[in-house]
Amino acid sequence: MTGASKEKTESIVRKKIGGTSILSVLYSFAKKISTVAIVYLIGYFEFSAAWLIGPVVLSVIREEWKKENELRRNVAKAAALCNEKEVILARVDDLPSWVFFPDVERVEWLNRILRQVWPNVNHYAKTLIKDVIEPNVRTSLEAYKLNGFRFERMNLGSIPLRIGGIKVYDRNVLRSEIIMDMDIFYAGDCDISFTVGGIKGGIKDFQIHGMMRVVMKPLITSMPLVGGLQVYFLNNPTIDFNLVGMADLLDMPGLSDILRRVIVEQVASMMVLPNKLPIRLSDDVPATVLKMPEPEGVLRVHVVEAKQLMKMDIGVLGKGKSDPYVIITVGAQEFRSQTINNTVNPKWDFWCESIVYESQGQALEVHLYDADDLSKKDERLGR
Repeated sequence: MTGASKEKTESIVRKKIGGTSILSVLYSFAKKISTVAIVYLIGYFEFSAAWLIGPVVLSVIREEWKKENELRRNVAKAAALCNEKEVILARVDDLPSWVFFPDVERVEWLNRILRQVWPNVNHYAKTLIKDVIEPNVRTSLEAYKLNGFRFERMNLGSIPLRIGGIKVYDRNVLRSEIIMDMDIFYAGDCDISFTVGGIKGGIKDFQIHGMMRVVMKPLITSMPLVGGLQVYFLNNPTIDFNLVGMADLLDMPGLSDILRRVIVEQVASMMVLPNKLPIRLSDDVPATVLKMPEPEGVLRVHVVEAKQLMKMDIGVLGKGKSDPYVIITVGAQEFRSQTINNTVNPKWDFWCESIVYESQGQALEVHLYDADDLSKKDERLGR
């Protein structure tokens, strides 16, 4: 599995390498006790609080300096242990698509238009979230015994959605349609609060990134020249956010992971292939033309085996094992293989069939996980 090496590279670059020794724990404990003691003595002898400003500033600068040096050392270690190309790619995955692909065009003019209309998008999103997404999320969370979900406040903030680049297809397309792919980024300053299970919480730092396809079809001879739009993600977008408030403190149990899973499911059910968001622009075009996509074919996948996977479960004697299984996704379609226990060389002989709606752009993703009954979530082995 070549994806396992990339996962390892990203882990080395972004995280500290190595374990924590007893001496380091004792040192950290002693440092915190010393800090508390100094603050207590300053208050006990009634010294001015201004004596704390200098040490606090120096401490913050020192921590930032340590983080920068640690990142530099980790990158150097990764370059020594792995392929330098993989190290570089692990740091530039979030760059816009026009950096890598010459046929993708920058569209700063469109981003300026989005900034202008963002307040109107914000207002529309509030209605959509309240009327459509909230009932669906409430129903999904009830399966996890989390009842009474509702949004209290919804504000997408002042930072708009951004389009990293657009690719317009001019080959292998019908004359009656226009197809374009948009690299979508959103990392705004949204302010969303909710209540679930009698506990109030909020969502901050919400991020979404994915490739969105917009199909203009059919082209007609009367205004507005385009009969309608089909808007959808080719594959599941990457979604991330942070919980704030009591929901973050209590994390009841694994609320962040459950919410993330539910949000991904809701986005997939609305506008990840084979689901599309139809927008009708002309009364002359039947709604079925936009709502009923025709598949291009069926993809049959045979997962045979994997070899030399990582040992995620380390025993007392140092011997390791894993309980691997495979998840295959094609758009919103997901398939899971059986779990093979206590092995790093599993043989699944697993078959699945997926309907393919867009052979140009739609991806087959294979993720390997280690099943763990004791922890809250399974650990990723590779992709």
